Amino acid sequence: MTRPEDRTPDPEETVSLESAPIPAALRRSGKPFLLEQVQGPGAPRQFVLELSEIVIGRSLQAHISVDSSLISRRHVALRRSGPEYSCVDLGSKNGFYVNGVRAHSVVLQDGDTVQLGDIIMIYREGG
Repeated sequence: MTRPEDRTPDPEETVSLESAPIPAALRRSGKPFLLEQVQGPGAPRQFVLELSEIVIGRSLQAHISVDSSLISRRHVALRRSGPEYSCVDLGSKNGFYVNGVRAHSVVLQDGDTVQLGDIIMIYREGG
């Protein structure tokens, strides 16, 4: 299986993070959770969130790898708990912001804007 970071992303393609899908009963709308990168290197691109933990960082081993010197190798993790995802800082140098407010750990809500350095992503529940 080819991981998203093992190939050049197509800006029109939705990249699926496969494994441990969220049961439809746990999703608020029955549709997938999405993370849309709208600004920064590699944008625009979209990720379907299906893992219980998704690491975002500069490392090629991160589930979502971003090419930015403002991002730590393992910057944040998106962690699923039931029908929700939380964004948790993994000890990054520059931290992260949700809706313009610096955070260390926050439960994400539909439409939240997550900023990591020069990367801006929008969290969507039920695509």
